[in-house]
Amino acid sequence: MDRDGWEFAQPCACRRAAGAAADLLTACRIPPRYEHCSLANFTPGNASLRAGLEKAMSYCSGYPYLGTDDEGLGLLFTGDNGVGKTHLAVAVLRELATAKGVRGQFWDFHELIREIKDSYNAETKTTELQVLEPVVEADLLLLDDLGAWKMTDWMNDTLFYILNGRYMAKRPTLITTNFQDVDVKAALAADPLRRKEFLVERIGHRLRSRLMEMCLVIRLQGDDHRQARQESNEVAVRRSRAPEP
Repeated sequence: MDRDGWEFAQPCACRRAAGAAADLLTACRIPPRYEHCSLANFTPGNASLRAGLEKAMSYCSGYPYLGTDDEGLGLLFTGDNGVGKTHLAVAVLRELATAKGVRGQFWDFHELIREIKDSYNAETKTTELQVLEPVVEADLLLLDDLGAWKMTDWMNDTLFYILNGRYMAKRPTLITTNFQDVDVKAALAADPLRRKEFLVERIGHRLRSRLMEMCLVIRLQGDDHRQARQESNEVAVRRSRAPEP
């Protein structure tokens, strides 16, 4: 760049954009365990997972749905352990942060509850408001593993405060849970001896009703990839220990 007879080097716009995207991604707080997760490397091994991936990609394409009935719509990923719920949710968060400049936050639900409880300790310098404010005000929030703990009244009230605040402000939320989603009537009709606990039984009707207003439900079904990886690792270990012929 030439200015008053002097030449200056100036970073190109693409480099500045890449740096901004990297900063947004760092601010998302994605744990190292899931930093690799993207839409491109999600492996859809069956029709259910392919449908889930297609819905996630469609969601990212249409985001943020400003001025439409879907403005503020989030995603609720349900399914058993190891089917790829967190991978897909993180992939959506990553895509929107890097491609559309979204300010996101990843929170494991256990960790969030612990952070809030710690703020009540007189020796800590963090207040409850300082913990909750970025959670409620983030452009996009990812709450991972909802319902893994048995919910207390305080936890229910805290979660409703977060979700209701985001709902009223039309800020979308991504949520993962291991619990199947059905309404109260279906839960009561199910044979308690032949089925697992449902999400509505875990978090209550009020919270479940709010989630249905806020989120599109994506049900993922498939094999537990963690178990498959464990079995593969065990085979590899046995082979490494086998004596050479």
